[in-house]
Amino acid sequence: MVYLHRKIKKMKKIAVLLSSVLSLMFVNAQESEPTSVADWSPKIYQVNKMYPGYVITNDNDTVQGFIKAGTRCATGGVGNSNQNMCEFYKNENDKKPLAKYKPDDIKGYKIADKVYESIAYSGGLMKKSNFNLMVADGKIRLYEWYSTKDGFVSMTRQSGESDKDYDARRYNTDIVIAKDGKEPIVHSSLMLKFADKMSALVAEHKELANKVKNKEKGYKMLNLFEIINEYNAWAAENL
Repeated sequence: MVYLHRKIKKMKKIAVLLSSVLSLMFVNAQESEPTSVADWSPKIYQVNKMYPGYVITNDNDTVQGFIKAGTRCATGGVGNSNQNMCEFYKNENDKKPLAKYKPDDIKGYKIADKVYESIAYSGGLMKKSNFNLMVADGKIRLYEWYSTKDGFVSMTRQSGESDKDYDARRYNTDIVIAKDGKEPIVHSSLMLKFADKMSALVAEHKELANKVKNKEKGYKMLNLFEIINEYNAWAAENL
């Protein structure tokens, strides 16, 4: 009986310790949740404003014109936004758009300082093409995909809150990785078996791939973006 009591007491201590560890992991995960690196402040970008830009056709032609600024993403997944529509005008003062392009209609477009590419990522398991904001160019490109958080509509800016902090409360941001813009994956999917997956992604650069495969210092999951930068610099010179 005494043995059983001690056993139960020990199990309770383990349960409390495990709960503390899981809580700490959850907090750290929240703190490390990706936020947008793009500048969405009003001085850079305003919804419904006309900005000079261009579209890239599926035949690789670049057509200059003006694009009407849409929202960052559809609220609650409903409605049009930069991610599923490009409203293109030939002239800044035109009343009607020359075209309203969907992701399958063009390869991408630029509005103001923002470049979008049509890739097979839409925030879910289905490989549906949508416009993703490119935030880093190169052989391996980085994109951002946005969705609104629960309660988005009723959220108001708090006193003294920065644009970045306000955005972080309102939007989910997926960091998407795609080599040559193809077969996009969300960066968190590399967490399991990172060495195998990442070394395969940079396989042409054998020296780098071996460092990642062997889990050398500075070439692990926490160094993901540094690894991509190193690969892209090498690829620009060798591929």
